[in-house]
Amino acid sequence: MLSLLKKNISLILFLVILLSSSVLKIMEVSHNNFPFTTDQGRDMVDMRHMVVTHSPRLVGPTTSINGVLLGPFWYYFNLIPFVAGGGDPSFLVYWQILWYQLSVVALWFVLKKNHSSLAVIVSVLLFLMPTGFNTARYFWNANSMVFFTTLYFAALIFAFHVSPSKLKTNTPAPITLLVLGLVSGISMQIEAAFGILFFPFALLYLLTCHSRPEWAEGARKGESIKFKIKKLIYLTTGFGLTLLPQVLFEFKHGYIMTKILLGEFFGQGTMLGEKITFAEKLTQRWEHFQLLIIRSTHLPPNYVPYLYTVSLALFLYIIIAAKKSKFKEIKIWSLSFWFILFSAVFYLLFPQKLKEWYTLGLSVPIVLFFGCFLNYLWERKAHIFKFFVGLLVGMLIYYSLKSQWDYTRDVAWKPSDDRSNLQNEIAALDWVYQNAEGNGFKVYSYLPSVYDFPYNHLFWWYGNQKYGYEPIETAYLPDQPEYIRDVDKIWTNKRDLGSKNLTFLIIEEDMDMPIRMQAWLGNFSKLCLLKEQVFFWHASVRLLVPCPK
Repeated sequence: MLSLLKKNISLILFLVILLSSSVLKIMEVSHNNFPFTTDQGRDMVDMRHMVVTHSPRLVGPTTSINGVLLGPFWYYFNLIPFVAGGGDPSFLVYWQILWYQLSVVALWFVLKKNHSSLAVIVSVLLFLMPTGFNTARYFWNANSMVFFTTLYFAALIFAFHVSPSKLKTNTPAPITLLVLGLVSGISMQIEAAFGILFFPFALLYLLTCHSRPEWAEGARKGESIKFKIKKLIYLTTGFGLTLLPQVLFEFKHGYIMTKILLGEFFGQGTMLGEKITFAEKLTQRWEHFQLLIIRSTHLPPNYVPYLYTVSLALFLYIIIAAKKSKFKEIKIWSLSFWFILFSAVFYLLFPQKLKEWYTLGLSVPIVLFFGCFLNYLWERKAHIFKFFVGLLVGMLIYYSLKSQWDYTRDVAWKPSDDRSNLQNEIAALDWVYQNAEGNGFKVYSYLPSVYDFPYNHLFWWYGNQKYGYEPIETAYLPDQPEYIRDVDKIWTNKRDLGSKNLTFLIIEEDMDMPIRMQAWLGNFSKLCLLKEQVFFWHASVRLLVPCPK
């Protein structure tokens, strides 16, 4: 038994961290204790329309630039949990957790074909990465960029650094480029601000790298122009297929998104903020990058920058002075380094400030770079290096599990004061239905973001599921222009108002614009307050009825 355990210690460690991190991530979002904001509500409303009306879409969610929409893949990707849960938002959160864990498994599988110890180290780092936990706590396309970046690097390494013989398959190398192109294009539909890097980097890497044995052999013999073009075609075709829906949309609407996007990037627009100077860019990008470094591990933050500095110095020494052939993992280490450098150049050209969620995916190559450093030390013959890596990984596991358990106990399992928390929003719905006492009613919601997408979806899903009917009208104000399509096709289980003529107001406190909130309440001045419930999470619900004559 001891011999068996010793032989499979790496696999056991991998499975234990996979299981423990999965359990913690699920516990942190249990009982609907996660954000359900306007962005999430909008996505659910759009998917609801696709499912109920059987209408396909050519575009997806909006970006930070008004008028520029992502591709539709995000919606199609989430249709499975949407249908399985009947519109339950928690199913999409668990779906996101599942795919994060699967993406790390995919990268582990690809790495272990050539570098078994590197595969374990990198997978442990990714499973326990703070950014991985933070982005798993609510579904959002920008949060999903982390696991799509992991899949991208798995595809990149699979295409360039794993020989088909290692996989015991005759799959030709160009097919792997088709997969890489598909992943690159799909990722750009998840978060364009970061996914836009994937295809050009893969293309540049293809033109400069001959890491596959069969490619290197072809390069030594004078690779034919025909074969080079064939590789480019496979990569470009995979990427181009993912653009077809948006191309059709652009052709139909006069390339409106392309014009807006180019204007923003070259500083002609201000939707992303004012254009900043190069000196301001350097400062802001450096602070942004430091934050990503700190959030790449649960190790004490005072030591993390020093560890990365040492890893960078060692990498540069190997590249410049040492014999690279003695270190077989240098290609993976170089891959992560060049991608980080490529990202830095791109974002220095970007004219505005970077928003925090733009570069969540950059955490993955940062972790891969650090993992290569630890693996380099582990592969050395000196026992002191193995002891140092073992101690560091042990500390990382301890701090990670402790930190996330503390969060689960002290935050996730405690009532939230977030007005956009799904658990709190459902409590507001319960109060409405219980006070409606089975009668039909109208409900209007005030959110600082104006549009009532979260409550609109919750009354459709939760109201039907638990109470068996829907409000006669659900909006942010009475008699508004249609901002949710095909209302009559979607709301099919309404109950008439009857003689009581009940109206409910759900009000989320607006700290920034209280005057606007008071103006909104003025729309209901002809109704009288019958009952009110004030919640501790900065929200309230009012029951209004016609004033007595």
